[in-house]
Amino acid sequence: MFKNIKILGRPLLSSRPLLGCNTTITNSRITCVSRRGFTTAGGSETEPTKTIYKAKQTKIGLGTIILCTIPFITFGLGTWQVQRLRWKVGLIQRLEERMHQPAIPLPRRINPDALDDYEYRRVTVKGHYRHDQEMLLGPRTRGDGNVGYFLVTPLERPNGSTILVKRGWVPTSKKDQSTRPESLVQDEVQVEGLLRQSEQPNSFTPDNDIARNQWYWVDVETMSDLMHTEPLLVERMSDQSSSQEHHCIERGIPVGRSPVVEVRNSHMSYIITWYALSIATTAMLVKLLRKPVNRPTKIKRN
Repeated sequence: MFKNIKILGRPLLSSRPLLGCNTTITNSRITCVSRRGFTTAGGSETEPTKTIYKAKQTKIGLGTIILCTIPFITFGLGTWQVQRLRWKVGLIQRLEERMHQPAIPLPRRINPDALDDYEYRRVTVKGHYRHDQEMLLGPRTRGDGNVGYFLVTPLERPNGSTILVKRGWVPTSKKDQSTRPESLVQDEVQVEGLLRQSEQPNSFTPDNDIARNQWYWVDVETMSDLMHTEPLLVERMSDQSSSQEHHCIERGIPVGRSPVVEVRNSHMSYIITWYALSIATTAMLVKLLRKPVNRPTKIKRN
């Protein structure tokens, strides 16, 4: 409320508030025409003030849309890894059961399509090694940090068939046959081991170099075709003590594998990772969606 202003005893300008505000809202734009004007002594009115406000809009961009999908995707991947973990635990249990069953003589013929049911099955087989067709698999590192190679040698059986035997590990210094004459057994041997299939190389594993007799991973099909053997691989087992293994390593005698199921199982770490990402992105999304709405901003005034 303005007070009347008088000069020489007469009012010059008086404020006559015209209460009310005509408001128009169009496309998130708020126009407020205030009726608070001024009248002069002669009765004329000044123009009413006009203020335009523009409300800030919350836009949903591509980043927000992507963030909305990430919690669901990561949760689904975590759930899938839970299923994979259950499958892997069941697989390891089945393989351990097969490994601890009594050894059986290797049948004369085995259907390659049925090898899944016999992998890690303990078998015994007799025959003579073909040392002239020996293959080197590696380099591979043992638990003690030493680097060496596994020897894969064809074994000719008394019935005339030939299979592959993964005999064991020798250090790099015993890579050449001339440095390990005691490993070149000429008599008939009896091998006890596990039926195995081809390894599954990862993206970092080099391709096998057949010309140089350099094998980085077990490829039973290719090895058997090259050496004209049956597509069967027996991995020799060994229950030697640490001192006995050390003695064999010094003499270049292959050290067989321990009777332990060697199946990689890292699904639990994947489960933790995916679920943690799901929780984190969900918290980010909730924080983003609960962000307070900005008040309108005055952009123009006449």
